[in-house]
Amino acid sequence: MPEEDDTDRPAHVVTRRAPRQEPLGVDMGRILALTDGVFAFALTLLVLSLTVPVIVTQGVPTAVVSGNLGVALWQARGTFAAYVFVFVMIAIWWVSHHRVFRYIIRYDDALVWMNLALLIEIAVMPYVLKVYITYIQTRVATDLFAAVEMVTGLTIGLIWLYAGHGHRLIARDFPELAVSYFNRRLLLSPLVFAISIGVSFVSVTGAEITWVGVFVAVWFSRHVYATNVRRENAPRPGL
Repeated sequence: MPEEDDTDRPAHVVTRRAPRQEPLGVDMGRILALTDGVFAFALTLLVLSLTVPVIVTQGVPTAVVSGNLGVALWQARGTFAAYVFVFVMIAIWWVSHHRVFRYIIRYDDALVWMNLALLIEIAVMPYVLKVYITYIQTRVATDLFAAVEMVTGLTIGLIWLYAGHGHRLIARDFPELAVSYFNRRLLLSPLVFAISIGVSFVSVTGAEITWVGVFVAVWFSRHVYATNVRRENAPRPGL
């Protein structure tokens, strides 16, 4: 029987091709290794933002030098507080990333690029801290810091929203309650930093105090989730 030639088909007949399926990867080792390396490098570089106070020592009694050093260190308390806060925030983002990728079991190109975008934001934080410390109590430096933290949180949230939508990159049996919990929780911290940018137009100190709301928001979201789990008797993954 002769084969049917495409030219014999009516003009209105359109040949449809199967949609191209992007292959999914399952070995997350290289993604996580690169991510952990960037986080560790950023945490290490933060300490370079701290400087040793310079005081006059030549011809000055030791007791006076000691007193002047104590005063200089006390005056630099804002710098130390900023260092500790940024260190804690990077640690929080690392923990959030770790929790998200605990349940992502495969990846595609989009996930890889979103993760690389996150690494750019983490890698720039030592620079942002240096700007903040150098121009502390200025609105621009405060807003720059808050904006970078906000974008970082949004990126992690976007990674989860992409992976969890329709269980695209997570296990099919992953509880919907937990998916919704992550959706809300990962957007709370960016919201706090966004609010602080608005507050900075009124008070820079007030904007900095607003950042404490990150810890309150995370605690509150976990409390609400635990309550819902008990009410619905749903499985509770380690969050």
